[in-house]
Amino acid sequence: MHSKPKLLIADSASGKFLPRVLDRIDQNSFEISYPETEDENSLIKLAENVDAILCYQANISNQVISNSKSLKFIQKHGLNCKNIDIDAAREKNIRISTQTLLRNVTVAEQALALIIACARKLIPGHTSVKNAIYLDKNIEPIKTSQWNIQPNWPELQGISEVYGSSVGIIGLGDIGMEIAKRCHSFGMEISYFQRTRHTPETETLYSASFFSFNELIQKVDYLVLVIPHTEETEGLIGKKELSLMKKSATLINVGRGGLVQEAELIEALRTREIKMAGLDVYEIEPLPSSSPLINLDNVVLLPHTGAGSNKHWDIDIPASLQKIKDFF
Repeated sequence: MHSKPKLLIADSASGKFLPRVLDRIDQNSFEISYPETEDENSLIKLAENVDAILCYQANISNQVISNSKSLKFIQKHGLNCKNIDIDAAREKNIRISTQTLLRNVTVAEQALALIIACARKLIPGHTSVKNAIYLDKNIEPIKTSQWNIQPNWPELQGISEVYGSSVGIIGLGDIGMEIAKRCHSFGMEISYFQRTRHTPETETLYSASFFSFNELIQKVDYLVLVIPHTEETEGLIGKKELSLMKKSATLINVGRGGLVQEAELIEALRTREIKMAGLDVYEIEPLPSSSPLINLDNVVLLPHTGAGSNKHWDIDIPASLQKIKDFF
């Protein structure tokens, strides 16, 4: 092996990924090439003599892989390998590595936090302690010991466990996969829906079962939205969909506010058509002070903080590059 592996950064200069990689890469570690445009023929030609490919959203097709004479390693920046022809890589004994991305992790953590906050009634619990509700209940504080305690002194109703419950993820992409991993750790049953079903290998990896959209929303205890807001997905969850959900179900939205018809959600929460909602995103942000959501007792409302810090590029890109260096 020559001293400097030939690395093809597959995403073109027309996107944001390439300049961010070039800004963080050690130019002395690789011989670097990249396509100027998104034209696949350019990518196929560039791939001919490279040792490794780093890709984010670029399509690494069978033609790209089969045309390469020396390709040994593909580093996917993220978890979802739908843009890579895995069978073609396997046929040529080319290793594929994935990279957990911090921004996706933070959104997944936000989704799980909302699930737990709704299940464990964290907001009403905090409020009842902070506001000393025991005074209204004429409860006398006591010195506690192992068995001398006053559990649930506010008498909060509806506290439940996430263990053994079911979660349905609308969009098992990079973020959805991170959510699935965390839900699996909590002993939850995982289902998903998206336009294109994953391979059996991917479903097994994330312990996720595929259902149609209508089947999914009817069966799960927690419905998590984590897809982009497009013309096709706008208002995806409305009156009909909310009526199909179990009355004991909770809606979690960490995608975009426009995925949900907010007025219909408010009515469904008000009438207990569904149990709860945990929201990090809204149709209008900041959420107006006049929004009826604020006065409901069966919501957890966060100020769109799911993306976490803005330092993810400085962590994620070096991590992907390090995996390539480690391989060679």
